Amino acid sequence: MLRRLTCSPFRAEVAAEALVDVSGESHLPVVAAGEYRDALASGILAFKNHGRTELCLPLGRVLARALTAALAELPGRSPLTGSSLWLVPIPSTGSGWRRRGYDPVAMILRALVREGRLPEGVEIVPVLAVRARLPWNRKHQKSLGRAGRRRNVHNTMRNRWRSWVSIRLKANSRGVEVLLVDDVLTTGATLREGAKTLTESGFRVRGAVVLATARAPEKCHENDD
Repeated sequence: MLRRLTCSPFRAEVAAEALVDVSGESHLPVVAAGEYRDALASGILAFKNHGRTELCLPLGRVLARALTAALAELPGRSPLTGSSLWLVPIPSTGSGWRRRGYDPVAMILRALVREGRLPEGVEIVPVLAVRARLPWNRKHQKSLGRAGRRRNVHNTMRNRWRSWVSIRLKANSRGVEVLLVDDVLTTGATLREGAKTLTESGFRVRGAVVLATARAPEKCHENDD
């Protein structure tokens, strides 16, 4: 069932209001593996909220299909050029870590590596971190409207690449190509904040990949093959 629901990844940013301007122009291209419904929604919820960590393997395969589609849309990219592309996961919040005991997106990416599904020339580099906030300033995204979600994530991320000593980093982040990775696309506010944080540090954010989109664009599958 998961494979059938995610066999045709598609561009999904037009359904996320934080990722398009008033003219409809995209701020950030996003490829989604599927729509957030049926078995895909149930699997993501069980994995994130009910401790079903064994689902990271099938969800990793779902993400791999979306990643392949996203890479195909990047013009001029080839492993033969010697340039690498970084997958940067959107980090879990501290409260989410404490509640689950794991970071869902990071666990799925590790599963993707274990199964050898990471394309050549692609590295997973967790350079984004969530800024600590006082308890009374913390709000869950699910409880907020669209404008509230944008305000809630504003300036909540930081770039920790200089202090991440276990990663072989370049001396300068300028020009490094990045794809952001998240689980579910809703308004796009979190992805936009992550892209802004990395762009301000000199990274070149080429787009994002997600497992599912909560509001799929109309007729999004018409041209998929």
